[in-house]
This record gives sequence, structure tokens and C-alpha cells, in this order.
Amino acid sequence: MKIYEKIREYSRGKGETMTEIAKDYGVTPQSIQLYFSGKNAMPLTFLVWYVERHPEIDLYALFSKEHDQIVSEPRAEYHKKYRKQHVIDRIINILEEEL
Repeated sequence: MKIYEKIREYSRGKGETMTEIAKDYGVTPQSIQLYFSGKNAMPLTFLVWYVERHPEIDLYALFSKEHDQIVSEPRAEYHKKYRKQHVIDRIINILEEEL
């Protein structure tokens, strides 16, 4: 998926209209339509402006050819590893409760 396609799909998902984006950015809706269709190259200034307005966009995912989604996924929660003795104690407690 190309960058303009990712931005277009993200924008649709957010419910943004081309008119709203154009008004906020200061261009015509036709300009935004040309960016989102890939007929005109998306200017770097527009891309920077758009990403600044949407800080949840992951730049790595945006520029990666392997990612279709441009919003970073929440990181997995870190769980501290248990020591062997802790695991043994838990097993013993469970077995004692069953008896």
C-alpha cells in the first residue's frame, strides 16, 4: 500500500472529509482529492502537517511497505519472569488446596 493510500484510508476511518482537511490545511478540496488519489504527489509539507495533527500515526508503519495500518499498536504489557522457587511454591500451594 502506498503512502497516499494509507493516509486516505486512515482519514476515512477517522471520518474526516476532504473539505475539512482542505480548509484546515489551506488548500482546495480538489487538491486534497488529487493527493489522496495519487494523481498529484503529496507534498512533504502536507504530510508533516497531517502527521503533526495525528500523533498516533506511526512513521515507521507509514513508510514501510510491509504495513497497511499506520497507527502503532499498543505495546505488549511486560510481565516479570518468575524465579523457579516461586513457581515451585505456587504449585505446592495449588496441590495442597486440592487435598
